[in-house]
Amino acid sequence: MNRITVVGDDTINAQARTYAEYRVFAALARHTRSVRRVRVVLRHTDARGSCDKVICVVTVGLEPAGSLRIRVRGPHVYAAINRAVERLGDALGRRIEQRLSS
Repeated sequence: MNRITVVGDDTINAQARTYAEYRVFAALARHTRSVRRVRVVLRHTDARGSCDKVICVVTVGLEPAGSLRIRVRGPHVYAAINRAVERLGDALGRRIEQRLSS
């Protein structure tokens, strides 16, 4: 894995961005040979009255080609990151299993 880039709007603090980088790295650590790059985007939604106020999008570039994208919402930034990491681990595991079986 070459790099994890975490981008957040002005409302996302540095601590939340660091947390996202750590959680995503930990989730992908056993798949480093299959991962080229990772980009995490965190932003607050404009939806008033919504319980899910933060969007987390994780895009993973895979070796030798292809990508995986996870998009989730959460009531706060840490919940959104945690949901994304859970889905990411499941989706990446399925994707790698498919490649190995073909």
